[in-house]
Amino acid sequence: MSMLLKTKELANEVSESIITEVNSLKEKGIQPRLATILVQGDPASEYYAKAKQKKARQLGIEFDLIQFDPEVTERRLLDEIEGLNQDPAVHGIMLELPVPKHIRVQKCSDAITPEKDVDGISSANKLTCMTGNTGIYPATPQACIAILKHFGFTLKGKNVVLVGRGDTVGRPLMQLLLRENATLTVCHSHTQDIAGHIANADILMTAAGQAGLITADMMHPELVVIDAGINETATGITGDAVPEAAAFAKAITPVPGGVGTLTTVMLFENLMLAIRLQQQSADALETNGEQQVFDQTIRQFLQVSASSAPTPGGGSIAALSAALGASMGSMVANITSGPKFESVRQQMADIVVLMQSAMLEAESFLKKDMESFNGYMAALGLPKENDEEKKMRSLALQKAAVQAASVPLHLMKRSLEIMSALDKITEEVNKNVISDLGIALIMLDAAVQSAWITVEINLGSIKDAGVRSSFQETGAELSSQSNERKLQVLQKIKEKLV
Repeated sequence: MSMLLKTKELANEVSESIITEVNSLKEKGIQPRLATILVQGDPASEYYAKAKQKKARQLGIEFDLIQFDPEVTERRLLDEIEGLNQDPAVHGIMLELPVPKHIRVQKCSDAITPEKDVDGISSANKLTCMTGNTGIYPATPQACIAILKHFGFTLKGKNVVLVGRGDTVGRPLMQLLLRENATLTVCHSHTQDIAGHIANADILMTAAGQAGLITADMMHPELVVIDAGINETATGITGDAVPEAAAFAKAITPVPGGVGTLTTVMLFENLMLAIRLQQQSADALETNGEQQVFDQTIRQFLQVSASSAPTPGGGSIAALSAALGASMGSMVANITSGPKFESVRQQMADIVVLMQSAMLEAESFLKKDMESFNGYMAALGLPKENDEEKKMRSLALQKAAVQAASVPLHLMKRSLEIMSALDKITEEVNKNVISDLGIALIMLDAAVQSAWITVEINLGSIKDAGVRSSFQETGAELSSQSNERKLQVLQKIKEKLV
C-alpha cells in the first residue's frame, strides 16, 4: 500500500506560523492586506478566489476581492493595478487567472510591483526565481518542494522527472529543483517515451494539466509522486495521474488534498514575505534618505568612467539619467510649498519621498549593471577544454546574459512608474518650476530608452526562447509607454505655461 502524502497537517502548521506573524504585525500597527482582481466569467476562478477570501479571514488578513465584468478593458485593469501599487495599505496583489482573451496576461502581471506580486508571476519575479536572487516565487512550486521535505524525502542527488514546462509551475519548479541539487529530467509534449524516463526516477513531479497522462503502468515501488495537476473532469477534480496509480507507487500526493491544499497557504506565506520586503525598502529609504546618492560628483563619475576600460555601458548611463530625473522631480515637489499650495502639501511630500527612494534605487541599478558586465566578462574567461568545462561556461554565460538584460529592464519599469507619479502632480506644481518637471520627464524617458537599447543588445545572448520573448515584449512595451507618457505630459506642461 503506497503512502498518501496528505498536506492538511503541514498546511495547518504553516497557517499557525502565518497567524503568529500577522498578530505581530498588527501589534506594530500593520494590517496585512491582499487584493485580488477577478474578471468574472470563469466559475473555477470565482471558486478559488472565494476560497482564498475564506482562508484570509481565518488568518486575520484583510482581503479585497475586486471584480470586473468580462468586457473590462485591459487599460482599466492596468489602472486598477497601478492604484493598488500606490496604495501603502495593500501589501499583495493577485490577478486571478484565466482572463478573457483580449487581455494580455503577462502585460498585466508585469504591471504589478514585484514586491507586491504574491503570485510570483511578473517577469521580475520569474527572473529572481531563475537566478536565485531575493524575490517572490510562485506558490505551487514552493508547495511541491515543501511537501517532500515535510515527509522526509530528500532531493539532493536524486533522479527527478518533471513532466510539464509551463510558466506557472513547470519552469519555476525546474529552477527550485536544480537549487536543491536534484538530477533533473524535464519531459513535455514532444518527449518520447515518458514512461522510460519515469522508470529510472526516484521522484516524479507532474504539472502538465492533463488528466490521465500518468498511468498506473508507469509507476514502480520506489517512486515518490508529487502530482500538481489540477484537472476538471466529469467525475470531479483529478491530477495528472490516474487514481489507480496510487496503489503502485511508494508515495503519492492525493488530488484534492495534496499540492493544492498547501498552495493556498503558501500564497499567504508569500504575502508575509512581501511585507518583509516592503519594510526593508522603507527602512533602507529611512536610513539613507539624508545621504548623498553618489559618493562621487557627477563630473568625477564621468571622468573616471570615461578613462576606464571598458567604459560604462548603456545600463550605467541609464541609471545616471534616472537619478538626475528623479532629483529634478524631488526639487519640483520641494519648491511647491507654502500657504498657496497647502491643499497639496501631503501629495508633494509623498512625491519627495518617492523621488528620494528612486535616486537610491538608481545608484543600486548602477552598481548592479557594472556587476553584471563584470560577471559576463568573467564567464567569457572560463576554461572550455572539455565537455564539462564547456557546459559550466555556457551556464555561467547564460546567467550573466540574463542578469545583463534584467537589470536595465527593471530600471525601465521603475523609471516609467516615476514618470507616472510625476504626471499626476503636473496640474498642482508651482508654475515657476513646471519647466523643470518637463526636463525630469525627458531625463527619465532617456533612461528608459537607453536601458532598452542595453536590453536589446543582450537579448541575442539569451538562449531560453521563453525568457527572451518575455524580455522583448516587456521592454518594447515599456519603451513605447515611456515615450507616449513623456509626450503627453510635455503637452500638459506647454498648455500650463501658455
